[in-house]
Amino acid sequence: MEFTTLVHEYAHELLHRADDRPASRDTRELEAEAVAFVVGGAVGLNTTDSSRDYILLYRGDREALSGSLDRIQRAASVILKAVSVSETSSPLKARCRVSIS
Repeated sequence: MEFTTLVHEYAHELLHRADDRPASRDTRELEAEAVAFVVGGAVGLNTTDSSRDYILLYRGDREALSGSLDRIQRAASVILKAVSVSETSSPLKARCRVSIS
């Protein structure tokens, strides 16, 4: 699950370093884990159980997820655009093209 942990932490960087950072830690954790769930699923990883448990731990319910849906979708989109999975390779062999500079 190292990939989804990295995605979770990168989601924090994308979502929570600007002026529109949610004040609630629960919301920040909910958003970051929801992004990790979406991205992990898109590359073929089964993160359902671990993501569900983590989201519930931070009071994630339908209302909270709906309130952050746009932010979650935007961050997941940014990360997925940076991840390239060829049709012939395993999802676990994804090549990441994210520039850290």
